[in-house]
Amino acid sequence: MTNNENTIKKWMKGIPYELAFWNNVYRWKRTFNGMMNWSHYGKEIELELFNASLFLSSQPSPKIIDLGCGMSYATGNMITRNGTLEPIDIHYIDPLATNFNQILKRYHRQLPMIEFGMMEYISAFYPNHDTDLIIIQNALDHSAEPVKGILEAIDALRINGILYLNHHPNEAEKEQYKGFHQYNITIEKDHLIIWNKENHWDINNMLGTFASIKTCQHDNGHIIAVITKKEDVPTNMLTEKADIRNLSGVLINLSQQHIGRAICQKTNYWFYNIIQFFVQSLSWDTKMELKRIIKQA
Repeated sequence: MTNNENTIKKWMKGIPYELAFWNNVYRWKRTFNGMMNWSHYGKEIELELFNASLFLSSQPSPKIIDLGCGMSYATGNMITRNGTLEPIDIHYIDPLATNFNQILKRYHRQLPMIEFGMMEYISAFYPNHDTDLIIIQNALDHSAEPVKGILEAIDALRINGILYLNHHPNEAEKEQYKGFHQYNITIEKDHLIIWNKENHWDINNMLGTFASIKTCQHDNGHIIAVITKKEDVPTNMLTEKADIRNLSGVLINLSQQHIGRAICQKTNYWFYNIIQFFVQSLSWDTKMELKRIIKQA
């Protein structure tokens, strides 16, 4: 098994839990309303330690991507221009878009449809290098290849466009490398670091001259990086034919296991769905206490 195939398989194992979680957030009126009260959808875009509205208002028709958005609609879809709120062109992108849109329809939630896209290949979905702002919040470390995702996102930006990252520190360590949690994000000597048990990447060193990066840690602990594109990403750092060839092989291998894998995925989904049915009916404080007890067990 290639390293790429192993990584993708680990990522795929997290899909049933993710779908069960969102299905039950949307199922319950209380959890859905709680999420929307926390969400900035229908409000001015607001990002921690970065004035996105001010940045975007300098552009006549800004384009924004919320990459790996899940179903939280956390990113606002308005900016203030000349003292007036106006809508912006924001695309909610996630590889599980088909499943998420089924959940939207199932519970009759009037929210924008989510578009399909993969972080590791996002420049193929948006090839014109004209995006002003790409936002990745609590998603980069859930992807199959986060370093590749950073490079692809930068490539999709216009010159002086911004990639905004906001993540919990060292999630994989906290979650014991289960499900989507296969990578950690932290800051070391002002450098953005992505790491797991096998690898350690210094993103500042990797970016060289084609992008600048500012890192900080919010008072709430969140790791924040603001990356500004200065030049085109070197082509040898982007998707190559060997990568496409490797991905094709992975897809063929996975397709040959389709029936068994589909049964396993469906079984896991219903297992997690039953658990989430009860978990999401609990109060927030009770859920946090249960999570604490489980981690200590």
